[in-house]
Amino acid sequence: MAITVSVILGSIRPGRFGIRAAKYIENQLKALGAKVHLIDPLELDVPLFATRYDYIPESDRSAALVSLHAKFTESDAFILLTPEYNHTYSPVLSSLLNYFYHNEYYYKAAAIQMRPYLGELGLVSIPKLLAFPVIQNLLNENGSIQETSADAETLKGSSTAFLKELLWYAQATKTARAAGTP
Repeated sequence: MAITVSVILGSIRPGRFGIRAAKYIENQLKALGAKVHLIDPLELDVPLFATRYDYIPESDRSAALVSLHAKFTESDAFILLTPEYNHTYSPVLSSLLNYFYHNEYYYKAAAIQMRPYLGELGLVSIPKLLAFPVIQNLLNENGSIQETSADAETLKGSSTAFLKELLWYAQATKTARAAGTP
């Protein structure tokens, strides 16, 4: 069973570095055989969250929201890339995620330091985290590792372990969902 992962970028600000991490993770997941949806809120025409997707009349749903709904529903796992804003996650990320709820998230794997929030959405958070310290010195604009970086080997090892764990959880929850949910 192929695993589908949505990699969601949590920043729209000018000069953002998270896109480098998103491209890096996308390439690593594809190399491991996963299908990847790279979700970039900067490219979407989605307004700030006002109400859940299910409550919006079909005729009023934007094409971007309909597409996003299909991608989230198809996904077996989610990786949320967020900068730190005031010691918490990005409001761009929460606004985007709040459009959806049970049908899109329940009993699927997720990875990020937003465990209480993700649990309320119904996602199963994995134990491992993946940090990108001083990202501008670690990854190139295309998401490749700067081999001269002192942290290059550490990132290779930690990202491999992180992604293998995510895919393991995604496969386990996909199998469990197929057998029926509680």
